[in-house]
Amino acid sequence: MTETQARPSFSRLIHPVGISASRWERLAIAVAAGSMGTLGFSITSPLLPDLAEALAVDAAGIGLVQAAVSVPGVLLSMLIGYFADRVGRRRVVLFSLILFSLAGAAGFFARSFWLLVAARLIQGIGTSGILGLSIVLVGDLFTGAERTRAMGINMAGLTVVNMAGPTLSGLIGETDVFRPFLIFLIGLPLAVWVSRMPTDGGRDAESPLRHLGDTMRFIRQKGHLVDYAGVLIITVANTVLLHGFGYTTTPLYLDEVFGIGASGRGLIIAAFQVGTVVAAIQIGRLRARRTGSSLVSLSLAAMAVGALITAAAPSWWVVAIGLGVSGIGFGLFVPLAQERAAEVGGAVYRGLTVLMWVTVVRVAQVIGPPMGASMSEGIGPRATFATAGIGMAVALLTWQPIRRYAQLSERKERP
Repeated sequence: MTETQARPSFSRLIHPVGISASRWERLAIAVAAGSMGTLGFSITSPLLPDLAEALAVDAAGIGLVQAAVSVPGVLLSMLIGYFADRVGRRRVVLFSLILFSLAGAAGFFARSFWLLVAARLIQGIGTSGILGLSIVLVGDLFTGAERTRAMGINMAGLTVVNMAGPTLSGLIGETDVFRPFLIFLIGLPLAVWVSRMPTDGGRDAESPLRHLGDTMRFIRQKGHLVDYAGVLIITVANTVLLHGFGYTTTPLYLDEVFGIGASGRGLIIAAFQVGTVVAAIQIGRLRARRTGSSLVSLSLAAMAVGALITAAAPSWWVVAIGLGVSGIGFGLFVPLAQERAAEVGGAVYRGLTVLMWVTVVRVAQVIGPPMGASMSEGIGPRATFATAGIGMAVALLTWQPIRRYAQLSERKERP
C-alpha cells in the first residue's frame, strides 16, 4: 500500500464521521461536550435525600456523593490543561468524555455508599476535561465581541442541559433512585460527534511546572494578574452558593420544611438554571452596553438578594423565585469569568489558564456540598441561605475597593 493510500484510511479511523469545517458546528460540539459535564452535578441533586436513605448515611455524609465528582478536578485540572496545550484539545476531550460516561453509568451498579463515591471520583476526572476544555475550545474559535457572545451561548447551552438534569433524574428516580445514573451513557454517542473536531497536534510545551511558571510570568507581564486573581476569588464564592446551597441545601430544605418529593425538588432547583439561561443569553448585549466591573457588581447583588429571598421564603414557590434571582447573578458572572480566563493566557497558555480557573471551581465544588449539608443540619436551611446572602452582600461592597488597591500595588511593583 502506498503512503497516499494509507493516509486516507488513517484519517477515516480517527475521524469516522468526517471533520467539521464550520466554526459554529465546532461551538455546538464544545457546548454539547461541556453540557455532559454539568450533568455530573445536576442529576444527583434531587436524589440526595433518597440516596441517603438507600445508602443508610446522614445528610452530612450524602454531601460527599455530590462533592466526590469534583475532587479529581482539584488535583488534576491544571494537569489536564497542560496536556491540552501539549498534545491537543481533541484527544483530551474525547478521552475525558468516554471516561465520564462509563464511570457515571457505573453509579447504577454501586449499591453501597463507598462504591458510589468511588465511581463518582473516577467520573470527576472526565468532568474536569470536558467542562474545562469546552471553554478552551470556545476561546480558540472566537475573539473579541464574538468570544463574549460565544461564551454566553456556551453558558446558556450548558445551563439548559443542567436545568433538565434535575427534572429528568427526579422523574426517573421516583421508582429507582439509582436508575438516573444510566443517563450518563448519552456521552458515548456524543463522543462520535466530538470526533469531528479537527486534529490539533498541540503546541510546544516544557515540563508542567515550567509551563506553569511561564504562564504566570506571561499573565504578570500583560498586567492581568490582579483581575485574574479577583475572578478566581469571586468564582469560589458563587460556586459555593450554587453547589453548596443551591444543589445541596435546597433539596434538604424542600424536603424538611415543605415536604416536597424528588420530582418536585428537581423542578424547583431548575429555577436557578432558568435565571442563569436568561442572563447568559443576554450577556453579549449587556457587555456591549456596560463595563465588565458593573456587570460583576450586578451579579453579586443578584446572588445576595436571591439567597436572602430563599432564606425568608414562606412557601416553595418563593424558594423558586429566590433561586431564579440567584441564577441571574450566576449567569451574568460566569461567562465573564470564562472569557477572562481564556483571554489572559493567549493561544499558547489558554489551556492552563482556563483549567486553573476550573481547579478553583472544583475546590469550591468540593467545599460547597459538605458545607451546605453540615450548615443545614447545624443551623437549619433558612439560616444557611441567610448566611450566604450576607456573604455575597459583603463581597458586593468590598470587591472594587480591594481591586483598586491591588492594582495600585501591582503597578508600583512592576519595573
